[in-house]
Amino acid sequence: MNRKRSFLVTQPAFVALLLCSWTLCYGATFYVAPSSEVPLRTGTNNTKKIVAVLKDGTRVDLLSEEGPWAYVRTAGGREGWILKRYLTEQPPPKMIVERLKKRNQKLKDEYQRLKKELDDISQTGSKCSQKLAACISNSQRLQRDFDDLKRSASNVIQTKKLLVETQKKLQTANAERLKLKQRLQSLEANTNIKWFVAGAGVLLIGWIIGIFTTKRKKRRPSLL
Repeated sequence: MNRKRSFLVTQPAFVALLLCSWTLCYGATFYVAPSSEVPLRTGTNNTKKIVAVLKDGTRVDLLSEEGPWAYVRTAGGREGWILKRYLTEQPPPKMIVERLKKRNQKLKDEYQRLKKELDDISQTGSKCSQKLAACISNSQRLQRDFDDLKRSASNVIQTKKLLVETQKKLQTANAERLKLKQRLQSLEANTNIKWFVAGAGVLLIGWIIGIFTTKRKKRRPSLL
């Protein structure tokens, strides 16, 4: 019982597998080989009715085959029998040429696109090169300015140091000048005192001499 159920279950799958295999075998695409005209008939006999006349390069799908005959379907949906010797897997030259033309046009378009991208990249690269050169020039200018500023800062430091030393010397000179001024004032005061004393002494001496002279003058007449 289980075997029967297994067979019933697997039988549809087996049939489907056969159908898939059949489709794989007879679902291939073929083309009518170069010739004047090839009739598509209702049966596997040259006396059968012609349902269509296929030109070379016509695309057909292989549905089945019987001996030298193949049952095919056209792109328009017509089905019939055709001799297998008129079928080929190779596309017709016209189709190959058309494909090559399309591919060539696609390559041309791709080439133009790539060329445009290359031109854009070249322009971008040129702009980047110009910007880089400008950045390098600006960097060099900033470096020179920095060096000048550095030297100026060094000079400022030296000047500041010299200024501090000069201020110290000036303060020392001012202090010395103040001492000298005070000493000079002291000397001037002493000199004035000395002159005053000297003048007073002279006056005193003159006064004493005057008195002494007067007394002598008075004494002389008394002796006569």
